[in-house]
Amino acid sequence: MKRETRQDDPKTIGELRRRLAELGNPWTVDSRFGDDDPLPGYQRGGQREEEIPEEDRLAPLDPGADLQSLIAAQPPANLFLRRRWVEAGVLCPDEGEGGVA
Repeated sequence: MKRETRQDDPKTIGELRRRLAELGNPWTVDSRFGDDDPLPGYQRGGQREEEIPEEDRLAPLDPGADLQSLIAAQPPANLFLRRRWVEAGVLCPDEGEGGVA
């Protein structure tokens, strides 16, 4: 999934600084960057849909599907996320102990 760039999106650090100032936004841009430097483009992770083999694509869920059971069937390995899922009621308390911290 590629995000389309709009014509008014800032393209340089200077344009971004001016836009933030216009919006009254409290964010700042690292002073190591010059106004003429292009905005860096960072990968956001994940895969584009066309990169996923057809056999690995998930089928859409039917409306009213039991999403909680589907999610709980494969709990995350991250211990902190598992604990959060227990707090949110997605996992039973005994399922929140495994994983990687």
